[in-house]
Amino acid sequence: MSTSPDNGFRKERFSDDDGSDYGAIYRSEYHGSDFASDTFVTPGTRYEYLVIGDDDLSLRTMRATGGRRTGVIGPREDHVVFWLAQGHLEMHFADRVRVVQPGSPYIASASEAYRFESEDTVYNGVHVADRFLRRVGRELGYHQPDGPLLFEQQDEVIARREPLRRLIRELSPALLDDRVRGAMRTALNRRLAVVVLDTFPLRDRGDDVPVANRLRDAIRFIEVHARERPPVRAIADAAGLSERSLQDVFVRTLGVTPSRFLRDHRLDEARRALLHGAGEGGVADVARTWGFSNPGRFATAYRERYAESPGATVRAARGPRPDTGALSNRVRTALAFIEDHADEPLTVERIADVAGVRPRRLQQLFQAECGSSPMACVRRARAERAERNGVDEKRAES
Repeated sequence: MSTSPDNGFRKERFSDDDGSDYGAIYRSEYHGSDFASDTFVTPGTRYEYLVIGDDDLSLRTMRATGGRRTGVIGPREDHVVFWLAQGHLEMHFADRVRVVQPGSPYIASASEAYRFESEDTVYNGVHVADRFLRRVGRELGYHQPDGPLLFEQQDEVIARREPLRRLIRELSPALLDDRVRGAMRTALNRRLAVVVLDTFPLRDRGDDVPVANRLRDAIRFIEVHARERPPVRAIADAAGLSERSLQDVFVRTLGVTPSRFLRDHRLDEARRALLHGAGEGGVADVARTWGFSNPGRFATAYRERYAESPGATVRAARGPRPDTGALSNRVRTALAFIEDHADEPLTVERIADVAGVRPRRLQQLFQAECGSSPMACVRRARAERAERNGVDEKRAES
């Protein structure tokens, strides 16, 4: 690994405010390659492009609002994992068209060219150098194809756990600190590169099964058999891994052991049941259903995870829906955003980003405070808007 004091470290900002030309941003970023030939941006578009990192890995943010962008992006040196916080993006490859929605992770392999069309986008991404990713893969002992590294997208069962975003949130104070360089930054970069390799399957590997697929199989096995509390050995067998390898991949991608992941999943399912009503058997019955035989230990684990007792969850689920004034700031922010953007493609991830919480926590807040899910509120807002529009049309006709 390169551990020079700087290793090409930079922290830069380009925007329409400082006179940066939109096309020049890409030409300078890729040293005059054909990265962005035929790129244009419509008049009136406001844009800001931020870069922080080194030659191995960098974090990028692009805000381009008020207009439309298009261009042709050719083969490049970096693989790019990104998320849209808002907006619309179409990627036209030689053999397919991909429409990227806000909230979902997407990887663009370094060797693939594509034409893009986007409108009013806010983009957050991680650029990982192909040579760096290959080096990390060799250190992990991963089989790599003789040709270019071509990645598949994350399976939904992994994507909803947000392993890369979770790690970025954990490391962001150090990654954004321009004093962190050399060996220390390389170590952080490597942790992110490992999660990319663990969670995005590589194509063209013959009979070799990517770790990303094995991780997916392990999570699916846990979700299906959670009530049975399967031992780690059974989870590892289902994924085709040794127990040690299973432990390693869970810790480095999800930050927990398989046993802890299983326990947390059982708690999540118990909470979901409590939010929908505990039934005649009450909390104890829900706890037993999800494999918690000791009520006291269940209550302690539940309180540690959700900062409230199981009984408080049941009371909140049964209580009357509070008025807007009684809602938390995060839920009020989310509801205001839903009302303002009801006509746009909305996801729980996008709403959660605006509210400043994780998607799962947003779901919990909405259930506790509104008695429904964020997407149920989206559907209600759309129905109310459609009804208002219908009334307005009738008035106009009369």
